[in-house]
Amino acid sequence: MDRIRFFLLLLLLRGPVGWAQTLTLDECYALAKANYPLVRQKALNDQQAANAVARLNHQRLLPQLAVNGQATYQSEVTTLPIELPGVEIPTLSKDQYRLTLDATQTLFDAGATRRQQEWEQQKYRTENQRVEVELYRLRSHINQLYFGVLLSDENIRLREALQADLQQRREALVALQRNGAATLQDLDKLDAELLNLDQQLKELALNRGAMLTQLSELVGQSLEEVTRLETPTAPTQGSGSRPELGLYAQQRTQLEVQRQLLDTQLAPRLSLFGQAGYGRPTLNFLRNDFHGYYQVGARLNWNLSNFYYRRRDLEGLRLQQESVRVQEEVFQKNQRLELVQQQAQIDRYQTLLETDSALVVLRQRVRETADVQLKNGIIRFADYFTEANALTQAQLQQQLHRLQLLQAQIESQTIAGATAAVPE
Repeated sequence: MDRIRFFLLLLLLRGPVGWAQTLTLDECYALAKANYPLVRQKALNDQQAANAVARLNHQRLLPQLAVNGQATYQSEVTTLPIELPGVEIPTLSKDQYRLTLDATQTLFDAGATRRQQEWEQQKYRTENQRVEVELYRLRSHINQLYFGVLLSDENIRLREALQADLQQRREALVALQRNGAATLQDLDKLDAELLNLDQQLKELALNRGAMLTQLSELVGQSLEEVTRLETPTAPTQGSGSRPELGLYAQQRTQLEVQRQLLDTQLAPRLSLFGQAGYGRPTLNFLRNDFHGYYQVGARLNWNLSNFYYRRRDLEGLRLQQESVRVQEEVFQKNQRLELVQQQAQIDRYQTLLETDSALVVLRQRVRETADVQLKNGIIRFADYFTEANALTQAQLQQQLHRLQLLQAQIESQTIAGATAAVPE
């Protein structure tokens, strides 16, 4: 219900994604989680758990009915080794028949049904947590595509700015060429650079479109009309946790319920039973004809052999718990290694950004000087383009490092365990 309210609010505030001007990273997380087919498995698991619990309730509350029948031929039958004058003692037939309706009603099962219901619920909660683990893995894929589009946007923006600058230079160069102040070779070189830029822009647009198509498939919405992906802010230290840790905790809970279920196997069971039958012979072995009969009573059953197996059963549970602990330790170790690697990337980009600003300022001065020199005829266009392109590359590297730093910070938060974007 919280998820439904979340998306209704999202639609009211932003309208359909196709009309929106921007899309945020958190919205991508939310839409991808809601659109991924595996999310429907959680509802199926809940239904299976409810069905299993209901079946166990029926098994405990309703009498268990069974129809049984048999026909036998015996090599000998019971006889009375006496003879009484004037009394005919019937002889039982060697072919005997019996058809019965048996009913059993449990009165006391030492809580076995309740523990079995708890175990069924815990089993499907474990499966739901596995689904959460798979859904969480979507975040890293979305991060790559999202920042890939942002990087393409920055590439396109800077190259379009350079293209616009060169277009202005071309108009001036055409006038100079007409007046004999510039050669046709200078104009050809400029046109070649413009064609090269146009080719780069087309390639960037195609790559951006491919990544946007993949992102559209993940979020389940057409993103063709989205003009811009919003650049995320640097994440703060969150208090979330990885769903894998929740899975290991849930597995331990399930094993504990399984241990409690084993305890119920040591207690006796008490039940009522009834039997109605028709056959030959009946309960009266002195009658050798087909006849109906019935019997009712109470039954006590205590399977003492469970005491033999208990030590092995408990050892099996202990080994399973140890296996869960080992898996959790392996996960946490790998998580720490990934966090160390991401921190190294964060430190690297922070170091690069410290010199990027100074480099851009220097390249800006050099290009401005080259601009003046080009206007005064001191240098040729090829020399100016070299400096203008160097400035563009410096600006691009600066923006690239900013985005890479932000991506590394967000990926580090994802590895550590980000707070879910969709209310549970």
